[in-house]
This record gives sequence, structure tokens and C-alpha cells, in this order.
Amino acid sequence: MTTSDAASDVVNHNPTSMLESLPPEVLERVLTFSNPRDVSRFAQTCRFARKLVYEPNDQFLWRELYLGRPFDDLRNAIPIPRRQSDTSEPEEEFPMPDIKGVSSPLWQQELQRRTQAELVAGSGTRNARLLQKAYEGFLGAIETATPAIPTGDQDNATVGVRSENLHWVDRILRKTRVLDLVPAYTGAIVHQMRSRLRAYVALSHENSFDVESRARMGRLRSASRAFVYDMRKYQQQTLWGPFRLGEDERTLLVDWEHIEHIMNVVSLKLREVPLASLGYYKKAPFHLDALRANTMIDAHKLPKDDWAGVTGRWRRFVCFMDYRDLYMYNYSLLPPGPHDPSFFDDPFDEALRPVELHLSLISREDYFREPSRIPIDPSMLASSPEAKLPGKRSIGDCEDPVFPTLYFKGVSHGAAATVRGKVSVLSDGAVRWQFVTTYDGRMQWSAEGVQLGHVRSAAGIAGIWTGAHHDRDDPAGPFWMVKLQDH
Repeated sequence: MTTSDAASDVVNHNPTSMLESLPPEVLERVLTFSNPRDVSRFAQTCRFARKLVYEPNDQFLWRELYLGRPFDDLRNAIPIPRRQSDTSEPEEEFPMPDIKGVSSPLWQQELQRRTQAELVAGSGTRNARLLQKAYEGFLGAIETATPAIPTGDQDNATVGVRSENLHWVDRILRKTRVLDLVPAYTGAIVHQMRSRLRAYVALSHENSFDVESRARMGRLRSASRAFVYDMRKYQQQTLWGPFRLGEDERTLLVDWEHIEHIMNVVSLKLREVPLASLGYYKKAPFHLDALRANTMIDAHKLPKDDWAGVTGRWRRFVCFMDYRDLYMYNYSLLPPGPHDPSFFDDPFDEALRPVELHLSLISREDYFREPSRIPIDPSMLASSPEAKLPGKRSIGDCEDPVFPTLYFKGVSHGAAATVRGKVSVLSDGAVRWQFVTTYDGRMQWSAEGVQLGHVRSAAGIAGIWTGAHHDRDDPAGPFWMVKLQDH
């Protein structure tokens, strides 16, 4: 063979045949040193490359690509309550990875979600479908964040390495301010996702010194007050709390828009507390790291079966309007009329009251032993036979064997009042807190709240308080509840 013939063979050699002649393990090892977007481009070059990337025999390639980025190891994620697809809205609403099967993490899915989320956030698009994909990526990163490691060596009792997931989410949200963009089409799914993320951020990306930021917070505060103090929001079918009904008009789901407004009202009120009062008030945490599991104070002291972190001492920040103002805002026939947001322009102000609770778990039998001291709950279990029948009753709690319903009792106001309640899981996987406060043997106030972030998180519970008997003229208002040290 002449030299020219050999050169011709090299020139005309099929590149795909050359790739196929190499062991797949070698090609995968080479690809692990590439950017995930470059790997995606490589997969588009030929059918062999596509099969190698997207139809591998194992998860080696995607695991190494994922771990090569600054993200938390998915194998360290702990289970979260899962949605019940048979009674809820379509699965597309919150399609988070099922990390109960931590033995087989979804490396490819999570990496692709986060890569796309970062690109969408930086693009400035208002396309609702693209923004929904971005929200999915951020929520998936939050829910798979590595939990804090409880120890008994420090007062705060929750230490460990930084969550790279939450650091990444915080950096992207601050840099792009993608949550300030209103999607061009705000359907229920994308609207709820955006509100959920905004509730998690809790205005931590705003400051009290920048003029533009203060103006933005002022507008948000008026809109949020107009929402949470609107008595039309509190109805029996949504258990007088921050909930909404699913597409079947019966299944109870969290209304994350309501939670966002609750967080705006309470957090902005807390910003006004003087620095000299910090020791007394123990302000709630304003950072995304508080969403991690086991960041709750004294998490290492909790009983093994207390998956929600009920046991111990809590501080509940309760906001409320003067009853006369509340009545005027909702029912006045004088100009500008009821439910006008301008009612909350300066110099309007609501009150803030910190209330301490000391809670402990009790059995289901003990809880129901005193029916006159437990909250009114007109909903039914999702697993009950009645839930499959047509009717007006809401479908509420689900039975999750990993996260069974917890029952508790306690005292409030230095033992001046007693508290009884429960923690359960809703059809959308949210953790619901429900309790009632009793004075002198008579139920006076009830509360419906939702866990922020993961179970046992320092972010606490956001919710609505109202009259225990839900009379027509009962007041209502927002609260935020966080864990304190026992001593």
C-alpha cells in the first residue's frame, strides 16, 4: 500500500466507527471531564453518541457529571412527604424527584433541571413554560439539600457542611432576580410554584437601605395586608386557613400565594423590631439555609418518632389589626369601599405579639379523649370511603406510613392557656399544623399552618389564626412560628 492510499483511508474513515471501537467505559470517563451542555451537544452528533449518553447501562456518567458540579450529593437527601396522585392535581404541578428511593437517585434528571433553571433564570424570559421548568429546578434543589447534622456539642445543635444546593439557589435568585418577573401567562401551576419560592426567600434578598428596595417592599406590604386581612379568604371548605382546592374542587392543597403574603406581612413587621429587643424576640431566620432538614434548634434532643420536631419550646409571632379597622376594611360602605388596598397606606399599622408555646407529643387516644378541646376539622381523610363519593366536604389529611399523623398538647402564655393539635400530611405532600388555644376551659383561637422547607427546618411554620368556633364576625390574621432553645 502506498503512502497516499493509507492517507486516503484515514481521511475517509467513519468517525462513528472509531468511537464504537473504543470501550464505552473509556468514552464515559472522557465525557465526565466535560461541561454537561457539551455532553448534550456530543449526544446530538450521531445515534451511537446519543445512546451512549441517554441510554447508558448504568448511572456512572450522569452521577459523575452531577457530582462534578457544586451540588449536594443526592444520596445524602432524606425522605420528604410525597403527594398522593390519586386525589390531587396532575403530577406536573410539583414533579419533584422521589428521593424515598435514595438508593437510585435521579442524577440525570436533577442535573438537567438545574442546568436549564440557571439558563432560563439568566435569560430574562417571561415565558411561563420555561419559568415553570426553572422553578422546578430550584424547588428540586431545595428539597434534596443535604440535611444539617445534629450534635450535642453546641447550643444551636445543628452543624455541618454548607448546603451547596441552597448556596446555588440563593446565588442564582439574587443575581438574576428571576422571582421578580411575572410570567406572561400565570396559570395555577406556575403561579403556585413562583409563590412557593418567594415564600421560601421571605424577602431575604431585600434590604432596608436601598431606596428602590424599600419602595418595592412597601408595595408588597400593602398588597399582602390586603390579601391576608380579607375575611373572604377564610371559608369552611378551605378549613379557614392558607389552603385551596384542587381541580376536583374537593382535595385540599396549600395555597402558596397565601403563604407568601403571610411571610411578607410578618417578616416586614419583624424588621421593625428594635435591635435592643432581639434577645427577647429571637427573630425568625431570614436565609435559605433555614429550609434544610434538622436545622431546627435542639434537633438532636427530639424523640425518635417526632419527625416534625413538635417537642419543645416555640415562639409564635402573631400579627393582628384593631378589630374596628378589620371591620372597616372588610365591610365599610364609605369611600373607598371594602377591600381597597389603599386602606393600608401610611400611617396604618398592625400589632405584633410574640407568644411562647411549650409542646409535647401525646397519643391519638389522649388527643380524642377531650373532644371539646380539639380543633374543628370539617375535612375527611383522603383514604376514607367517603372521599370517593361526591359531596361538599373537603378531602384533607393523607395517611403516610413514613410520616404518620402526630398529636400534641402544651401550654401557652406561661401556662395561662392550653394548646392541643396535630401535625399531618396533605395530598400535595405539604406538612399541615393545626391547633387550638383554650382559656378557662373554652376554646378561643384556632390556627392552621404549613411547614416551610423540609421537616424539622429552622424556617418554621407559617399560617393563619382565627376564632376557634369560626363565627361570622371572628377576626383572622397571620402568624410565623419558630423553634427556641428549651433552656
